[in-house]
Amino acid sequence: MTGRTKTRAAGAAQAPVGSNRTWSRLVIVLLFLVLSIVFLIPMYWMIVSSFRPQGEIFSNFTNLAPTTVTLDNYIRLFQEQPYARWFFNSVTQSLGFAALTVALCTMAGYALAKYRFRGNNLIFFGVLVTQMIPFNLLIVSLFFIIIQLGLKETYWGAVVPLAASPIGLFFMRVYCMSVNDEMLDSARVDGANEYRIFWSIALPNLRPGLATMFILFALEYWNNLLWPLIVFLKKENFPLAVGLAGMVNQYRIQYDLLLAGSALATVPVIVLFFLLRRQFMEGASFSGTGVQ
Repeated sequence: MTGRTKTRAAGAAQAPVGSNRTWSRLVIVLLFLVLSIVFLIPMYWMIVSSFRPQGEIFSNFTNLAPTTVTLDNYIRLFQEQPYARWFFNSVTQSLGFAALTVALCTMAGYALAKYRFRGNNLIFFGVLVTQMIPFNLLIVSLFFIIIQLGLKETYWGAVVPLAASPIGLFFMRVYCMSVNDEMLDSARVDGANEYRIFWSIALPNLRPGLATMFILFALEYWNNLLWPLIVFLKKENFPLAVGLAGMVNQYRIQYDLLLAGSALATVPVIVLFFLLRRQFMEGASFSGTGVQ
């Protein structure tokens, strides 16, 4: 058999493998496309229905295009409810909660990952064990704490008790372990103190992880209903989740205003993701072994 014949035979033998790989990729792409459509249809229906009069919202579910477009739902939402105040409360509390939680988890995770001391692993696993305690069992204790500290009806009372996150500590400890120890040792040899090493060397390398945790914690508090409902009693102090839930009662459900408020509530989350999407994708792809 000549060399040319062997080459053709090898190419023919490899063709089905490439073909199977192409079909596999096509099936995966189609699967994710179908899943994307399934997840996007409810959001599309919510946004479209927020521009419909209340009488047309449930008239025809198959019609995904509104026959009558009106901004009256959004106008009435701001006139009848303190929605602007709710929106401000949610943005302020979510950003504050995310910033505080990321700061605490980063410093604690860095200390547990880069410093060797007696009881290091014991402390780490002890913190993780607390994650198994249901939050509902802690509500009464946390409520009495914020009462004694005078934090009822304040942003601090809503944010501080939730800031210590075992999951955040676990994620940042694993992420901090990927920072090269040789860089840290070189900085120590050059005379840099531990604070300078953390701020100038370690923290810039943790940027993807910080962005990932910031988005996840901001989204967690943005959707939080139970704890803000306990902390706040005054309507003007409600975040969006509590305010929108309060529009649903046993006597009347204002679906037109509820859909308009829900549609507006998705905007900050989408904007935050697009601003930090590159760092988020890098952090989300981290495998825990220093390889992305």
